[in-house]
Amino acid sequence: MKGLYCYFLFFLLLFPVMVSGQYGNAPEDAVETAIKKVYGYKNQFDFEAAVAQLKETVAMADTLKRKRSDYLFQCYTLFIRLYIDFDRSDDLEVYEFLSESHLKPNPKIAKETRLIALKALIAAKKGDLRQASSYIDEAKSVIVRKKDTVLNTVLYYEAQVLLIREEYARAASILQRIFPVKDPYEEKYINTGILLDLAFAHLKLQETDKAVPYMEKASRMLKGFDFPKLELKRHQLLSAIFDSQKNRNEANRHRQKADSLKKVYFNIESIEARNNIAYHNTSDFKDRVIDQYKIDAEKQSRQVNIAKMISILSSVLLIIIFILTISLYRNNKIKLKTNNLLLKKNRELQAAKEEAENALQVKAKFLSTVSHELRTPLYAVTGLTHLLLEEDPKESQKEYLNSLKFSGEYLLNFINDILQVNKSEANQLKIKKGPFNLEQILMKVVRSLEHSAKENNNTIELDLDKNIPAELLGDSLKLSQVFINLIGNSLKFTENGKVMIRGRILDREREKINIRFEVQDNGMGIEPDILPRIFESFAQGSTQINRKYGGTGLGLTIVKNLLHLMDSDIKVQSESGKGSLFTFDIALETAGKKGTQPPQQVVAREDWTDEEIVFDDIHVLLVEDNKINQIVTQKMLARKNISSEVANNGYEAIDMTKKKNYDLILMDIHMPGISGIKAAAEIRKFNKKVPIVALTAISLEENMDDLYSAGCNDIITKPFKPEIFYKKIKNNLRRNVPPQN
Repeated sequence: MKGLYCYFLFFLLLFPVMVSGQYGNAPEDAVETAIKKVYGYKNQFDFEAAVAQLKETVAMADTLKRKRSDYLFQCYTLFIRLYIDFDRSDDLEVYEFLSESHLKPNPKIAKETRLIALKALIAAKKGDLRQASSYIDEAKSVIVRKKDTVLNTVLYYEAQVLLIREEYARAASILQRIFPVKDPYEEKYINTGILLDLAFAHLKLQETDKAVPYMEKASRMLKGFDFPKLELKRHQLLSAIFDSQKNRNEANRHRQKADSLKKVYFNIESIEARNNIAYHNTSDFKDRVIDQYKIDAEKQSRQVNIAKMISILSSVLLIIIFILTISLYRNNKIKLKTNNLLLKKNRELQAAKEEAENALQVKAKFLSTVSHELRTPLYAVTGLTHLLLEEDPKESQKEYLNSLKFSGEYLLNFINDILQVNKSEANQLKIKKGPFNLEQILMKVVRSLEHSAKENNNTIELDLDKNIPAELLGDSLKLSQVFINLIGNSLKFTENGKVMIRGRILDREREKINIRFEVQDNGMGIEPDILPRIFESFAQGSTQINRKYGGTGLGLTIVKNLLHLMDSDIKVQSESGKGSLFTFDIALETAGKKGTQPPQQVVAREDWTDEEIVFDDIHVLLVEDNKINQIVTQKMLARKNISSEVANNGYEAIDMTKKKNYDLILMDIHMPGISGIKAAAEIRKFNKKVPIVALTAISLEENMDDLYSAGCNDIITKPFKPEIFYKKIKNNLRRNVPPQN
């Protein structure tokens, strides 16, 4: 008995180690060496080698057990430094997001302040000097010790911002104060750069006598080092100094050397090559990060399952140990010990569950960011395609343009479907109850799908129980999404057939009613081996089906998730070649008295057409920071003889609205400076009448209430269909006052 007891104790202690396993990790000193190499390549102006080495360093840091997050943060901020030095500002948002996602509470606050200071420099280079100053103040406010080396880093970036702002005296004062800077990676490079900046500042202040000593010292420090960018700056400054001293020969000599360096490092081919490297690197990196988030989510899920298994096995072992200890010792102390161990395991399980949920939230935020970045260029693609189609292109060109339009719309639907599934997985979707008429929303769904039905020569029939009340309470938007996906799926796999929608009352008690819905088609049906997987993401049966019928394979996944949110589930019966039947039951509240329904069976017909919308003497303010989007939107407005003016940001929009009356304002939401939401709220303080329509590339469910609360009358999601764009403008021109909140 004692031997068996010892065996179980040994197994209990060994089991967690067996489950967790051992993983290899790259030594930390190897990562440090790799980071130093990146700085070396950067300072030698070898962009390709620096990017390649930094990607390799990220992979090495990702294998570390200790300081993994710290090193990944350091790598991502180094990407920001690298892209700033090589003027690749278009790709910085990805690495800003990644850097911030690896921040953790740190008593030394070194990481946070360095990133904030970098963001200040980025804002200054983009021309947003107000935001740059705000970042610098934020970074300095969290530094307690005034002699901290982190403070010198912040002051260095403050001096760079001041140089951009042409405040040369303040910049020179700060640079003199911090020189020389201590840095483990590029001390020589930074200090040489500071000397050159000091010379530059004094030259701008027309203090050549003060600039010369700094230039001489910088020239001595540059000897023996290959720093092309600093060398170019040195020759440019020396040329300016000799010009001020009327020494034309020396000025021309240094100017020629500067031109030679430009030809080597800043010619069109080199810049284009760096642009291609940066584009492909950032594109690959986005794909890699998305894949990594998926892997992390799966890993967290596996850890939860392992924790559950550990908890179950531990419980079994504890029971056995409890029985053995009763027979050996008959002591209540062992019982207390096992209970404490079980409590510890439960806490570990809860911690693992919370960690998995946090990973899903991070993935949701990342995908939301990526979707916004994709929607913005998609707006330009679909808008320009629409404009080209209206300019009477050749027949051969129409085919290409229609293909481009279809591809843009397909990509937009794909993005929307991925976001819908992702929000459901991250528990971001909420039920919003309100009164609605069931038949009316179903008729709207049917009418919206009539074009799809006609493409395959199908008909849609609606058969509702006449005893269903006229007014119900529930989330009509999500219920509409369920039917759009189910009916659209049936239409896609049916030709020369019929799709039937039925609704029958199962039971009713007081203020609740339970309805069974069926969506049936007589299409191609579903193979038996595919049927169990039909509600999984991207499950379409086979490659041949995917190529023939298209689609994302997410429609039925969205249906299942939405019904689960409404405490329902969906079932399917299907026979290959004979069609499919989808069934679900849903409980709804009754909002009024039992109403009289129209005839029991309704066949959808083509009973509406798009009206030609005409505008007369309309002047619009377009608030948009993206130049391409400005051109596209103004062209679309001009097509309807609508004159327009452009405000490049929220501040301009507020000033222009104060000075001039507009019939309508089209307000972009994401802009530098202040957002469209804040700009709309400011305009409403002095103008309650002008209609404001929000233009946004984000998912509406994220902040629809915020938009209306700020004073927006309506919302248009980019990219949009032209007919919807014109119709919303027409509808809002009739408004005289903002919505009542």
